[in-house]
Amino acid sequence: MVIYNFKLMSLIFKWKRFGLLIFINTNFICVFGQDYRAVQGSSFTGSLSVSNNPASIVHSPFKLDITPFAFQFKHSTNAIVIKNSNYISPAKNAEAFLQNGKYKSFLMANQDLRLLNASMRLRNNSAIAFGSSMRSYISANTSSILFQDTAATIRDFMRNNISNTPISSELRAHVWAEIFGSYARTIMENTNAIVNAGITLKVNRGLGAAFVDASNLGISPGTVNNTPGYYLTNGLLNYGYSANIDALDTSTNFKAAQKEFIKNTYSSLGLSLGAEYIVPDNGAGMGNGYDYSLKIGLSLLDLSTNKYKLSNYSRSAILNKNNVSDSLIDDFFINVTDPATLADSLGIIAASNNPLTGKFKIFQPTRIVINVDKHIAGNFFINGEVTIPLYSLLGKKQMVANDMNFINLAARMETEKFRIYLPVSINNKMHVWVGGAFRAGPLLFGLHNWASLLGKNKIQDSGGYIAFTFRFKGKNGSKRDPDQRNTDKMLQQLSCPPALQ
Repeated sequence: MVIYNFKLMSLIFKWKRFGLLIFINTNFICVFGQDYRAVQGSSFTGSLSVSNNPASIVHSPFKLDITPFAFQFKHSTNAIVIKNSNYISPAKNAEAFLQNGKYKSFLMANQDLRLLNASMRLRNNSAIAFGSSMRSYISANTSSILFQDTAATIRDFMRNNISNTPISSELRAHVWAEIFGSYARTIMENTNAIVNAGITLKVNRGLGAAFVDASNLGISPGTVNNTPGYYLTNGLLNYGYSANIDALDTSTNFKAAQKEFIKNTYSSLGLSLGAEYIVPDNGAGMGNGYDYSLKIGLSLLDLSTNKYKLSNYSRSAILNKNNVSDSLIDDFFINVTDPATLADSLGIIAASNNPLTGKFKIFQPTRIVINVDKHIAGNFFINGEVTIPLYSLLGKKQMVANDMNFINLAARMETEKFRIYLPVSINNKMHVWVGGAFRAGPLLFGLHNWASLLGKNKIQDSGGYIAFTFRFKGKNGSKRDPDQRNTDKMLQQLSCPPALQ
């Protein structure tokens, strides 16, 4: 693969520890949030749907389903274009370069890996789910900047953007593992409606995180080494990453590094809530008591934070030092090879350079999800979903890695043995994806954007998922019998008063 320009991009790969975190966050080969979007709303998803709505596990025709392995990844950016590559073509001829123009750039990536997830229906009116997963979120944004792939030096960049000051940018990235348990039950049921509610409790373990905040960066023209140039006149810079990443230095043996890595991680608790309103329709499809005309889901997801200890190389700097020229900044970055030299050398361009100490936390992507699933005819359904992020309620001082979902509309045809899904989605940056998925036996395979498979320049704006789920109907098959307690209550209400007997 050829990567055009941006000399500073090579520095990421020089910084062993910081580069490792970026690799963990963005490379789905290592770590695979949670979004099997095409199948949401289906009663056949079981343990795959609990992360979207804890209440969904009750209304399932299967007694038990087990997902031993599943992963999902998606990423979107307007800053980088990758040509001559897709998910089935070799990458050796791929070319990656910056998108030219003036715009607010962004990069988002959500991934998850699930191991040994399961859901079990205890009775007709209650179910549980449990399992483990590893999740990763990264989001980066800049203010409006003019990007040119011919800008090879800091001077070029400053010349192009002197009219765009003040410049700002931010990065949030974190990886964590979680163990969860869910419980859901029917809280109301009659011939016209079923209401289910569910709760998920999680124990999280923060595995790695990083953040960068650069703001109010100012540029002014001047004379540098007797030639026209530019100076950095103002700016604030705060950056840090979790201390446990320092343990992964190659000079340490693997066993000791692994022990030190885990030692410097912290646990936290998390919570998700959900409810479903179901309009039954006994003639809708399989005739097993789980058929419905309409299903409306509402969930509040990922009420939690991840906690990390700051590395000794985390810094807060004020960039208003005099005579910081473009050539000085260029030389400074060329000499920086890792976070340690960056922290030590920052004083060359900063008026103050102070260590950040203690702990920091990044909020998980707390959000409200509204899902409406409508049975059309036979085995055909339409599903619509809206994701409403709640991070704006936390204030600008809190760090959040955002979920990229916004609107999803999916058509599906499903039987117990075979299903086809056709989703169309819009992420929160208004990128439109047309995807597809199918399930045959235990295998679910899907792509978020067909263009990444059929086209040659959309691989940077897509994703996919794969899961293996095994289902068991139980001793009485998949038929849902009426709740005996509701039946007894109805008979009691219909019985005649003693005086009339």
